Amino acid sequence: MKQIIKLVLVCFLIISCNGQVTNKDKQDIKQDKKQIENTNQEQPPVNFFDQKYFNGYMISFGDSDISEHPYRNYYNYENKEVQWFAISYVPKDISLHNYWLNYLQGSNSDEITQSSVIEKIVNKDLSLYNTFAVYIPKKYLDVSNGESEEAMFFKNNTEVYFYLYNLSEKKWEFLKKVKTNNVLIGKRDFFYKEFPELFSSDKVVQINDNKNVDEVENLTLSKNFSFKFLISEVKSEDEDEKQKVKITLRNNETNKIQEIGFIPESLVVKLNLSSSNCYSYFDLKKSIIKTIETQKNIFSLIVLDVNFDGLEDFAVINIEGSNGGPLYAYYIQKPNNEFVLDTYLTESMRFFPIEINKKEKSLAISHISGCCNIQNFKIQIQPNGVWKEIYSKLEDVK
Repeated sequence: MKQIIKLVLVCFLIISCNGQVTNKDKQDIKQDKKQIENTNQEQPPVNFFDQKYFNGYMISFGDSDISEHPYRNYYNYENKEVQWFAISYVPKDISLHNYWLNYLQGSNSDEITQSSVIEKIVNKDLSLYNTFAVYIPKKYLDVSNGESEEAMFFKNNTEVYFYLYNLSEKKWEFLKKVKTNNVLIGKRDFFYKEFPELFSSDKVVQINDNKNVDEVENLTLSKNFSFKFLISEVKSEDEDEKQKVKITLRNNETNKIQEIGFIPESLVVKLNLSSSNCYSYFDLKKSIIKTIETQKNIFSLIVLDVNFDGLEDFAVINIEGSNGGPLYAYYIQKPNNEFVLDTYLTESMRFFPIEINKKEKSLAISHISGCCNIQNFKIQIQPNGVWKEIYSKLEDVK
């Protein structure tokens, strides 16, 4: 029984129970009051990363009710400054979450559970994690059964404080305080549900529940944004099978996430958004860019500056097309770094340009029309942001 209680504590399952309030001397009460005042001011009571609180890195034991991510915790009931808190390293990406989910299935479980091994993996790239600190003031600790890890419980109406580590500014930021009689912070999807704004919405539950989902992750075509795609099958109103794409863009500088839902109009084959099927024509130095997008060389996702404002935009394949070639949906980046669908380029231009001319601020398009003709036309963006056709010619196929 003692071992079970220890396992529950180590894996962050917060158990509430009625406890007797122990007597405290005036010094303890004053210390508690000071800690609560600091926390109410959205300041952490201590530096959670201070080496004197380090008890090593751990990984949970794979129970379905317990988180599968690295963590560290501190408990010391003789410490008047702080007695209990936990730090959780929660993966931002589903693939990394699955890595830790399967981590303990390695061939040498004794070695991989060592703190130094886990620490090396986690610290390889801390930007891949949301690092949370969960702190409970000692006034809510029930140690009536003894001041030890095994005997520790939490009282009714316990106040739990949540912090997030800002990696760029190297400081802890207060998230919120929760008062509860029974809070479970060990469930594997707890942080995803409690702080959805910090994660992609399909992180855990929806991906695991949908058997028809393909995932392409962390596709980086530039230094500014990382792309990730979730591709699933849905039925349209007329019961036809269609592909649904969820595009997740992460701003590499701000870590801000934008999610775009996109259903291609007509794709016969499974959409391929792997790195080999994507390309970037974004180049601030070249004044004229000749593209290689042809019927024989089709990319599913293309990054470019399509409206000549110096910002990255992207085109994603919308219709496979016939002998005329593929048609694309175009997403334009606004000054606030949000992407929106450009209806003119998507519904009128449709094809991918064979030439991007920065001097003229024009796009040249050429595609097969009918059995024996080639349609050539050029559009130019005006100072007011409106596109205008400046050239059009139908030629015989030679």
